[in-house]
Amino acid sequence: MRRITAVLAALLLTVAGPALAELRAPPTPRAVVADPARDKDHPADLAAFQIDVQGSKINAVMYLGSGDQPHPTMLFLHGFPGNETNIDLMQAVRRAGWNVLKINYRGSWGSQGSFGFASARADAEAAVDFLTAPANLAKYGIDPKRIVVAGHSMGGFMAASASAARASAVAGTILIDAWNIGGDPRFANLDPKVLADAIRPDTAPLAGTSPEALIAEVERDRARLDLTALSRTIAERPVLMIGAERGIGQMTTAIARAAREAHPDMVVEAQYPTDHSFSDSRIALESEVLRWLARFDPTITPAGPALPLAGAYDPRNPFARIIRGELPVYKVYEDAVVLAFMDRAPMEPGHVLVISKTSKARNILEMDPKDLAKVMAVVQRVGRAEVQALGLEGFMVVQNNGVGQSVPHLHVHVIPRIAGKPAYLAENAPADPKDLETMAAKIRAAMK
Repeated sequence: MRRITAVLAALLLTVAGPALAELRAPPTPRAVVADPARDKDHPADLAAFQIDVQGSKINAVMYLGSGDQPHPTMLFLHGFPGNETNIDLMQAVRRAGWNVLKINYRGSWGSQGSFGFASARADAEAAVDFLTAPANLAKYGIDPKRIVVAGHSMGGFMAASASAARASAVAGTILIDAWNIGGDPRFANLDPKVLADAIRPDTAPLAGTSPEALIAEVERDRARLDLTALSRTIAERPVLMIGAERGIGQMTTAIARAAREAHPDMVVEAQYPTDHSFSDSRIALESEVLRWLARFDPTITPAGPALPLAGAYDPRNPFARIIRGELPVYKVYEDAVVLAFMDRAPMEPGHVLVISKTSKARNILEMDPKDLAKVMAVVQRVGRAEVQALGLEGFMVVQNNGVGQSVPHLHVHVIPRIAGKPAYLAENAPADPKDLETMAAKIRAAMK
């Protein structure tokens, strides 16, 4: 849809003005950048099959999450014609422990039947029915209370349509640079022949249709293909809308506004300065989706607001409580002014945090240089001890301020590095307390 989107983006910018980006940069969810440990008894898997829809068989693939518990499950619907597959997004969602069902509509990419917008809507509804069928709940380990429907571009419209039609079965909806087919200004502003020529290259993977037939369908069913009306309906449950400023993000702005007017507390909107395929924002897209999915899955850490650089010190923060002895930690070093202890969710085994016990600085901008020097002197000692105790070839020192900072008390990370292993600033799983104590004992011994 790249050629179509370029034309549409130009028209939307003329009609609606520039979009405003609302970028966030908390830590990247681990499932975006790191594989989970293999569950040897219930490993992740892939199933390929066909779903019967009104006498035609559509091709489907299910990415199956690992583990023996019922999985939250996402249905992902592709765009027009579906050249951007978004497989990386689906894999990230699967790494987070979800199932993901991907279908090809009738008449697209080898599925039987003829393609059309109405038939694609029916296909999306049939896919939800497939996920909720009792036999499939058991066969694929699906949690029926946590089914989310997502879609990109035209798939965004189809996701909204399926969510509205199968409201009792769908927990939430994700629209990624969604195409408001019925509200597309090209149908009013472009000559039908010009529009047909623009669409023609994208119809190559589609059977049983033509650009002229699709244009006629939109003209005939424009009210039924209006995403604005659907957005109000799907916002009765949680909905995430992500727009691309260089794609058709203005449509996202409009439908999100309508959805918030109906249900202001249910809509999360984000805009990214990228193209329709999110070509240079794939990690950001995956992170945005996974954080939003945290509302249905407690194993995913949701995004919190970035800590402001200026503000009053909060004596209730976790590190202040650690200093007062209210929370337990595995210490590797302590004196009158500095404390070093194991990170409970380490990036690598041996990950240590170093803090001041006396300074009330929230970040490095607020810290007295003399207090900072005392902290850094211990950081150096911890690094030396890690190298000695763990046989490291290197280590990394990280200190966040504002964005990326999780606790409003200055702290410095000392993180072991493994040769040849990339370092990801990601959300990490809590370590076994026994492993933390064992590692702390090794580093403590080397600190003496």
